[in-house]
Amino acid sequence: MAATSSEAIMIELEKEGWEWIRSERFHKKEKEAAKRREENNPMKICVLKYDHFENIHRLDPKLPAYEGAPNFRQVPGYLVFGTGQPTKEGFLTALRFIFAETGASKCLWTSMRQEPVVYLNGQSFTPRLSDRMNENMEFPGASGDDIEWLQDQFVGSIKAKVEAVKNDRYASDEDKGKVLYYRDTYAEHPEDRKNIEYTVHLDNDEDLVTLSGLYEQLKQIDDSFNLDYARMPIVDEKAPRECDFDAMVDELKGTDANTACVFNCQMGKGRTTTGMIVACLIKDLVQSGEVKDFPLLKADKNELPDEEEFLEEEHKFGNYEVMEKLYKYIPEARQGKAHVDHIIDLCGTPKEGGTGLQNLRECIVWTEEKFNFEPKLKKPFWKQMSKNFIERYCYLIMFATYLRERAPRDLDISFTLWMDIRAEIREIIVHGARDFNFM
Repeated sequence: MAATSSEAIMIELEKEGWEWIRSERFHKKEKEAAKRREENNPMKICVLKYDHFENIHRLDPKLPAYEGAPNFRQVPGYLVFGTGQPTKEGFLTALRFIFAETGASKCLWTSMRQEPVVYLNGQSFTPRLSDRMNENMEFPGASGDDIEWLQDQFVGSIKAKVEAVKNDRYASDEDKGKVLYYRDTYAEHPEDRKNIEYTVHLDNDEDLVTLSGLYEQLKQIDDSFNLDYARMPIVDEKAPRECDFDAMVDELKGTDANTACVFNCQMGKGRTTTGMIVACLIKDLVQSGEVKDFPLLKADKNELPDEEEFLEEEHKFGNYEVMEKLYKYIPEARQGKAHVDHIIDLCGTPKEGGTGLQNLRECIVWTEEKFNFEPKLKKPFWKQMSKNFIERYCYLIMFATYLRERAPRDLDISFTLWMDIRAEIREIIVHGARDFNFM
């Protein structure tokens, strides 16, 4: 669109150095952007979904449980923790344990959730679309600031609805101050989950806050908490983007050995475990400054002469065709994988020596089992999940390979640039995930 005569004059004056013109144009653009964002604000039509569901706590019964912090655990040998989204009391319980029992002098708490989170009466909730209540909302490319804005908007939307009922003279006293929300019965496949309607009273404005607002409340409750918080928005069940890995490096590389790094998503499973693995790799390679070799996981054909049994064991060890293509391009990826596998086991379940919920390597095998035995209608879901998991695994291996190479050089280039230089790796991963057929 051509500029109007007045706009053309403004542009010329700006070129001549009239700074107030530049400022006015900037603020005008900012207002226009804010108006567009408000017009497309999805929070106005969302319903409130309760984060915690039945049996959300899935850790081994032999491991300690912490009320209000489902699946809270520590990686053996590391000041790295994971948890599901805690209640307000759950936050306090976890923080008191970290500062009193682990020797940590500081805590960096990172939310890996891309979906906005708000707290009502100390319980966590997220916005969902009414016709897709069993799916997390996705905001591709959203920054932490974008999610903060959405959270503010969602809190404002809820308060506005409550206020509208209070001011409605036809509304019953019983309905005034009520907030409607939904809670589901958990099932592995989203379509099998049932949503039940509940209501709760909002008595005071300060009882409804964003996640950031809750962090500030926690610091006021106990000023001994040396707490910082960060937001790394990752889409559920998917690999972090290259820029997400770089953001995590920027956030974590400055932490010292006495800083506890805590990660959470809704349940404390997939995204949380991914964050924990990244933190352990950074503690190993950036903080310690030592690059160690790890044993390669490999099935023994002499012990497993049957080809089918041998392949099954190889897959448990994460040895797929796409890996061989990566090794051919970058042989150092073999040790990158070995290092990641070591950390995956520590972050995994007790049978692998961990304290967690999920072994990211065995997730791929699990989706194959689901794909083979679930009804035909559900097979595409499990197939897509397997592709997401193999992509995530490949990216973690490449990230470990990058750290092992560049950490001794003070991380002189970013992971994104490192991948730009080796653009063929992206093609291998993209094609490997797209064509992945459990081989």
